Amino acid sequence: MSDTATAPALHVPLLQPVGVEGCAICTAATTARASARKLGSIVSERAADETIRQHPHRRSTDSRVTER
Repeated sequence: MSDTATAPALHVPLLQPVGVEGCAICTAATTARASARKLGSIVSERAADETIRQHPHRRSTDSRVTER
């Protein structure tokens, strides 16, 4: 029998989402993320990242009306 060992899990940092300028929710989440990072709270930091990542924003093309 061979003795197989599993490699330890490596922490791979995800790309940090960027909030939309002028959006109050993105600004609040960015501020919360910075505070969480200072406190060393990875869970809170990731929650703020997820808020920014999942927060819907309208694209400039969504409201475009084509004239006929």
